[in-house]
Amino acid sequence: MNNLKKVGLSALAGSLVAFSANAVEVTVTGKTEVTYSGTTDGVNGNKFGGGNALTFSGSGDMNGMTATYTAVIGDGGQANSNNSETFASSSLMLDMGDMGTIGFDQGVGEFGVGTIDDKMPYAYEEIWTYTGASNGLRAAGGTNVVGYKNTFAGYTLSIELDPGHTDNSSKGGSGDGGNTGAGTLDSGYNWAVTGSPLDGLSVGFGHGKEEKKDASQTNEQDNTYTTAYATYAVGGLTLGYQMSEGNGGSVAAVGNIVDIYGASFAVNDSLSVSVTQMDNEFDKPSGVNVTEETSGIGISYTMGSASVRMLRAETDNLGGASTAKSVEHTEISLLLAF
Repeated sequence: MNNLKKVGLSALAGSLVAFSANAVEVTVTGKTEVTYSGTTDGVNGNKFGGGNALTFSGSGDMNGMTATYTAVIGDGGQANSNNSETFASSSLMLDMGDMGTIGFDQGVGEFGVGTIDDKMPYAYEEIWTYTGASNGLRAAGGTNVVGYKNTFAGYTLSIELDPGHTDNSSKGGSGDGGNTGAGTLDSGYNWAVTGSPLDGLSVGFGHGKEEKKDASQTNEQDNTYTTAYATYAVGGLTLGYQMSEGNGGSVAAVGNIVDIYGASFAVNDSLSVSVTQMDNEFDKPSGVNVTEETSGIGISYTMGSASVRMLRAETDNLGGASTAKSVEHTEISLLLAF
């Protein structure tokens, strides 16, 4: 009897597996990375770091439409405990064919201005990632947002709607069945349009607004931000330019006008180099405007699934302060993707 039970359970399990395989296809990709990084005049400590990430993607048919779920699990190196894993981001998308795609995004960055916040051709990271500099966009991209995207006449429109979040730098989120509660003071929208009018030329434009919902925020103004970019690729050379502007926040807060220039060159199939310059002008209602200047160089060498990458970046007048010390950051990364 026990043997019959085992056979029956095995057959049932096999049937369930076969059914799941027909209904949903799941793929897993991942990466592991070791870095060596440090900032001049900073408290660096141990300059070695590492991290891992797994991305799970599953898709299935829904009456002719395709539903896709993506989840990213990452950790900070898992030094001492298996509890260090973090469910970093996820999204649920429904592709309706000619009617476009709708979705719910929890940090993946599927919609809106967040998809074009910096479109310069980089061999490695964005140059302002680690120096503390800013690209001038305020609140682009978020958590627990809904979106829609579709392509019309060769141009893609992507819209993100933020129903509400707390009024701090992080939009925060809520879990299954939850909500952001009484602290929900801000809400907003943003959108982006991208396309390629000529061979090698890519262009895009985006705009967004975060509105203050609480009447008690008498010293706060709505945040608005706009960006536009163009890149042109010919042979192994790619040139790019992007301009962004951000305004709002507290009354008498500074605005930001940002110009980014970049170029990358693919020396061969394995080696790429890039140089980038970003000027962020702090437009002060009173006083003298100060430009935060960031420059950097990136290098990437790929050998199959492994990559060695380097970033060297420097920022002057950080935060729009002419008295601020220059911040220099260097990072070397060994990445293995699988």
